[in-house]
Amino acid sequence: MAIPWRVMLTGLLLLGCKQQPPEGLDDLGVVPQWSMTAEDGKPIGSAQLQGKVWVANFLFTSCPTSCPPLARATAELQDKLQALVGKDGPSPVQIVSISVDPETDTPAVLSDFARKYHANPRLWHFATTGNYDKTEQLVAEGFGQQLIKPDPPQPGDLAPGASPTVLEIAHSLHFVVIDRAGHIRGTWDKDAAGIAATLAAVRYLAEL
Repeated sequence: MAIPWRVMLTGLLLLGCKQQPPEGLDDLGVVPQWSMTAEDGKPIGSAQLQGKVWVANFLFTSCPTSCPPLARATAELQDKLQALVGKDGPSPVQIVSISVDPETDTPAVLSDFARKYHANPRLWHFATTGNYDKTEQLVAEGFGQQLIKPDPPQPGDLAPGASPTVLEIAHSLHFVVIDRAGHIRGTWDKDAAGIAATLAAVRYLAEL
C-alpha cells in the first residue's frame, strides 16, 4: 500500500528536526550509587537525580584561586539552562557542585556560598559528605576526576612567626555531564568553549 504523501512529508520533517549528537559525547562509565547532604540539609544523590540529566563539578568554598572562576562559570551555565527549561515546575536537568573540603563545607556554609553565586535551588545544588576520604573515593573512582589533598604543614616545617598556608586542594575544574541512566557522557572545561559544549550535551541528552 502506498504511503500518503502527507505522512511521508511529516516523517521527513521530524527526521530533519532530530538533534544530532554534539561533538565529544561518549560513554565513560556509570557513576556508582552515592548520597550526600545538600545545602538545604536534605539528601542529594543517585536517588534524587534518577531519570534526570545532570552536571557535576567539584569545588570548595574557601578556595582562593580556581574555585571562584569555576563558580562564576557554573552560574553562567545555570542561566543558560534556565532559559531552556523555563521557570515553572520540576527541572529535567540539574547541576551539583560537590565540595572537596567536606569537613569545612557544612550545609550551612554551602548555603551561604549558594546565595553568593545566585544559585537557583530549582537547578543548582551543592553537596557534602562531611568526610574527605569518602568524597575522594567518589570523585576519583566514581567520576574519574583528579582530587589531591596535600598534607598540612607541620609546626617544625614553618619559619618562626609564619602561619600555615591557605588550604589548596588540587581538584578537577571540569564539568561532568551524566545522562538519565547515570552514565558519564563527557567532561568539559569551565571556559567559554567548555560551557557551550556542556550546554550542547545537556540539550541533546535531555531533548531540550
